[in-house]
Amino acid sequence: MTKEQEQIMKEVNEPTDQKEIKAVEKDGIPSEGSFRQELHEMTHQKVRANKKRGSQQMTAEQIDRMLGILKSVEGTEDHYEHFDFYKKSLEAWDKGDFSNAVTVHNTIWEWQNGTIGRATGLMSEEEESEYIKRNF
Repeated sequence: MTKEQEQIMKEVNEPTDQKEIKAVEKDGIPSEGSFRQELHEMTHQKVRANKKRGSQQMTAEQIDRMLGILKSVEGTEDHYEHFDFYKKSLEAWDKGDFSNAVTVHNTIWEWQNGTIGRATGLMSEEEESEYIKRNF
């Protein structure tokens, strides 16, 4: 793992001071399906599963970006159906709490009618480090 990857992992796993989350421009707002898939792929960095399709590196910036998207759609015609679930999940991650990652993964997996790749637990720090090295 590179020093940069180690730093990203450290930043993601340690809680940080709360900062202002900025809304994103209208053209930066994905469909709910795309948002959900991105969130799902972020969980792959944290969970054990026998099959994973897609990967999105989980960084503090990525979590903030996703929260900014939610801020942008809140109370608008683009409001996501599962807004509260996404917000609660991302706010925990923003505080360095990833204990919900298996639940987040499997909930989205079920919404997508998943048949293989159910998450069975959280990876150890060593497993996560190896995952980052292989995928990013």
